[in-house]
Amino acid sequence: MKILLVSAEQMTASRVHRYFTPAGYGFIHYTNPLKAMDNFNEIRPDVVLFHESEYPRHWKLAVKFLREQFSRDSSLFILLVDPLFNNEDAHKAHFLGVNGLMPVDESMENLEAMILRYKVAPEVRKSHQLVPVGEHRLDFMFMNPANLQLINSHVLELSITGAVLKIEELYKTTGLEAGTILKNCSLKTHEGIVNLNVRIEHTGVIYEISFLDGSENWQTDVQESIEALL
Repeated sequence: MKILLVSAEQMTASRVHRYFTPAGYGFIHYTNPLKAMDNFNEIRPDVVLFHESEYPRHWKLAVKFLREQFSRDSSLFILLVDPLFNNEDAHKAHFLGVNGLMPVDESMENLEAMILRYKVAPEVRKSHQLVPVGEHRLDFMFMNPANLQLINSHVLELSITGAVLKIEELYKTTGLEAGTILKNCSLKTHEGIVNLNVRIEHTGVIYEISFLDGSENWQTDVQESIEALL
C-alpha cells in the first residue's frame, strides 16, 4: 500500500515514515503540492495525506484532481488539519470527496485505523497474495445466515484463496463473526457469476474472506478474473 504525504514539515514526514514503513507500507513524500498532483496518475497512491494548513489554497484542487482519476474507495484523501479548520470547510471537504479529517498531531495508530476502514493492511495482502481491484467493478453477494438478509459488497482485493470486501449496508451484517461459513455466495465478474462457499476471517467495515469451494471450475474463473486485473 502506497501512502503519499504532501507536507513541508519534516517532523510530520518522519512520524509517518517511522510508523508505516516497518509495517509494510510504501511511503512517498512531496513538499510541493503541484508536483504531487502531477504524479497522482503515475504513482496511483492508495492514500494521500495532505497537510491542509500548509497549503490552504491547494487542498481543494488536489482532492478534485485526485477524484477525476480515482474513486473514494481506491484512493483515499485524508486532510491533516489544525484546530482552526472550520465546519464550512469540513462540509466542502466531504462534498469534494475527502475520506476523513485527522488532527495533524493525532496518533499514527488512529491514522492507520482510519485508513483501514477502507483499505487492506499489508500483512493481509501479503498472506493472501491479494491483487487490488482498483477501478474495476467486482461485486460479491451473500446471505447472512443469522437474519437471512441479502448483503451486497464490492471486492477491493482478490486472490485465488480469498478476497477483501467493502460492505454496502453494514446493518445487515448483524450476527456475523470470524469463523462463520457462508454458502452459495456469488462473485460477479465481467465474465459472469462464480458460485462460492467462503469463511469469514475478519469483520468490520472491511471483511476478509477465504474461499472454501464452489461451482465446477471456480478456481479457473477466479484466476481469469485476477489476470484481467493485472
